[in-house]
Amino acid sequence: MRERGPRKEKAVRSARLSRAGKGKPARVASGVGVLLVNMIPKSMSSETNQDSEPMIAVNPTNPSHIVGTAFTPDPSEGGVAPYFVSIDGGSTWALNTVVPGGNMTGDITVAFSGTADKLYAGILRQDSPLETRMNILRTNDFSSATEMDVLNDREQPDQPFAQAATVTNGADSGKERLYVGSNDFAAKPNTATLDVSADAGTANPTFQSVRIEHRSTASAGQDGPQVRTAIHADGTIYAAFYGWRSQSGDWQANTLRVTADVVVVRDDAWGVSQQSFQALTDPADRLPGLRVAQGVQFAFNSTGKVTNGQQRLGGTLSIAVDPRQGQSATVYVAWGTDAQATGFTIHVRSSNDRGVTWSSRDLLSLPQATNAALAVNSDGVVALLYQQLTGTGANPRWETHVRQSTDGANWSDLILATTPANNPTKTFDPYLGDYDHMLAVGKDFYGIFSANNTPDQANFPSGVVYQRNADFAAHNLLDLDNATTVDTSIDPFFFKVSG
Repeated sequence: MRERGPRKEKAVRSARLSRAGKGKPARVASGVGVLLVNMIPKSMSSETNQDSEPMIAVNPTNPSHIVGTAFTPDPSEGGVAPYFVSIDGGSTWALNTVVPGGNMTGDITVAFSGTADKLYAGILRQDSPLETRMNILRTNDFSSATEMDVLNDREQPDQPFAQAATVTNGADSGKERLYVGSNDFAAKPNTATLDVSADAGTANPTFQSVRIEHRSTASAGQDGPQVRTAIHADGTIYAAFYGWRSQSGDWQANTLRVTADVVVVRDDAWGVSQQSFQALTDPADRLPGLRVAQGVQFAFNSTGKVTNGQQRLGGTLSIAVDPRQGQSATVYVAWGTDAQATGFTIHVRSSNDRGVTWSSRDLLSLPQATNAALAVNSDGVVALLYQQLTGTGANPRWETHVRQSTDGANWSDLILATTPANNPTKTFDPYLGDYDHMLAVGKDFYGIFSANNTPDQANFPSGVVYQRNADFAAHNLLDLDNATTVDTSIDPFFFKVSG
């Protein structure tokens, strides 16, 4: 049977929605150096969607310009999907409905290139019968009301993950590079793929599909859906993926289990040569791709389970490189496994020699945690965003953390949110999302996650800003009339943690 997962179940959601607008915050309170904002605009105060699986992009040349995404449908149901935009550093948000492919995309990830306000996206089109049609998109102005241009359109990929950069040195200075990782079933069984463009900013950019899996996946039939990249300004590009080696159980019965390797590949010249992403080889088998961990095991759910906080599990993966000049040898990777004692667990390790060797022990090991997202700032501080299931019995909670470290040994711990894991009841999978995201611009960390939106200050220890109407005293969401209560749902939350 063809395993594509994890697939997003399409949900027909007919809640009445108002057109987006900025509005004034319903409540302002923030910890020192922390800004946390519920991104639903005031004019959408009636919405009750499950706005899960978020992604964020920040313009590195103008950090006031930010784009966020989630499973958010077009309020006007006009056949084009929206993303969230901010022009004031994330303090306020509005919708910009410019993404082709249906009222809501299946998956969407976004990235600024660093050239003006140019934005790229990778999506799965909802108007494709099986949501297997990937588009790579571009707009020269993220705030423009003009529909994004389709640069690449093809069937078979799953979970596209876009990252971009502009070359600043050498003969190619000014050229925009674009990397879209995916689980591409056109290359089955070795499905881990990067679609690379060396000239993404031109009128008609070209793309090369680079197959980065060089080992057998015959027993599993595919690699994992997560293919993640990290870009350094000197042209060093890292990518991480799960190389699936075998599977047992049944996807439809929700009993599928996977055995995989965590693999990191590297390219030292922007990934645009004929032998790209083969600079790093494993000393054991001499094949491209260093196996940071071998034989890791985890559940691969078709649907979320109550015991897992309604969240669908299927591994989690992130990679980040130290952005400082001369520091591209320092790279961090985070992945998820299942452990008998700790349940689904995040592991973090590092390399200081361009991925050739890795720390022998975890820098962090986080039980009952998923949705890992790593970033490194301009001081070399590494940070990890994740969501951790806590509590027992009738009171499970999803805690959203940001941990930071200057040395990989000592970590601070900032709790952004602690919200009920059993309310609201999920309407489709994934509940919170198969990923969230964080990045660094200069010294500051910017991120996005999805969570229960009950307006309760106790749920947000570092403070929070709500644009949508809310009564924090009564813990109620309010409709446009600022009086009628609105059901609890899942919303995207933006945060900035100042360095």
